[in-house]
Amino acid sequence: MGVYSVWLMLEKDSRSSYRDLIIKLSKKLKTPSFDPHCTLYGRLDLNIDQIRPTVIELVKTNKQFSTNVKRLKTGKTKWKSLYLALDNNEDLEYLYNECKNKFGSLRKYAFDPHLSIAYGIFDPESIHYATKNIIIPEYLAFSAIAIVKTGENIVDWEIVFQRQFENG
Repeated sequence: MGVYSVWLMLEKDSRSSYRDLIIKLSKKLKTPSFDPHCTLYGRLDLNIDQIRPTVIELVKTNKQFSTNVKRLKTGKTKWKSLYLALDNNEDLEYLYNECKNKFGSLRKYAFDPHLSIAYGIFDPESIHYATKNIIIPEYLAFSAIAIVKTGENIVDWEIVFQRQFENG
């Protein structure tokens, strides 16, 4: 057993630009960097074999898609401190509901589509300094779903299974 999250992974171009942004922000804010992602369903204390079939099914029945980026937002928790709010479109809603149908009886997870760009507790001045020149694209494209071994320590996070959407 382990603690796993199901992540939507960004398409190559989006991933590259957000990876660079996250690295730049983590240097400015002195926090660990991480892979850009949108958590579809988090903190599943299951065996990976209980999660893998759902991911395989989801990538078979869906294709790469995009969603609009609404705005840069800040929050008061370590896990939601600096992020981009995303439109919860039909594709995101469908994928989340499929996960909820499979895992909802084991763990409740409130879905609020976003892409974190830094984790930690920051004062408003630090956030302002770190983000004043960043460019936020209008949309993000997702091309894969991954199962990620997560936990309290960001540097220990590890993608353990990933599949591209098949109907690209």
